Amino acid sequence: AVNNLSDAASSVITIIVTKLAGKEPDRKHPFGHGRVEYLSAMIIAVIVLYAGITSLVESVKKIIQPEIPDYSAVSLVIIGAAVFVKILLGRYVKGVGEQVNSDALVNSGRDATMDAFISATTLVAAVVFLLWGVSLEAWLAAAISVIIIKSGVEMLRETLSKLLGERADLDLAREIKQTVLSFPKVSGVYDLVLNNYGPDVFNGSLHIEVPDTCSADELD
Repeated sequence: AVNNLSDAASSVITIIVTKLAGKEPDRKHPFGHGRVEYLSAMIIAVIVLYAGITSLVESVKKIIQPEIPDYSAVSLVIIGAAVFVKILLGRYVKGVGEQVNSDALVNSGRDATMDAFISATTLVAAVVFLLWGVSLEAWLAAAISVIIIKSGVEMLRETLSKLLGERADLDLAREIKQTVLSFPKVSGVYDLVLNNYGPDVFNGSLHIEVPDTCSADELD
């Protein structure tokens, strides 16, 4: 339930931030608002991390003081339906995020997939208890919590790395250099610098080598 709530919060944040990131450049922000996506991805990562830590604390409490679970048919049907829906949702959102190069959407997709895994494990624990009377809930929940925390840490690390500024993608750098070399009289390209202002938004500079006989007009 905690993870479902965090997933809903992540989705709301993603919707709001996607709208903000899509705003046109203005006088105050001439390079656009794309970096807002990185902030949202970081917020989502923190929410996932919080959900994992909260779940781990509750699991440890239940391991120390076990409680006998009470499952109803309705709750099991809802959990089963949630697993199916979350798997589809996670794959779709992550796929769209990769297509548009959005970290926020990719993180939301990962979170939904993780949620499906959690719900499926809850269902397995319920079936085991109903068939054999053995309650594995607390232990399974603790294991899931560790996986969620690991996922949150990885999301946070990736996003912070992009906020700090990563080296330009080598394939993109090669493409830019080949494009510049295709101009007449350009014989070399050096010192390419790319500053990232959001997914697929760059501002940069480079040095070119040309014959010393080029006129100012040709250089322009």
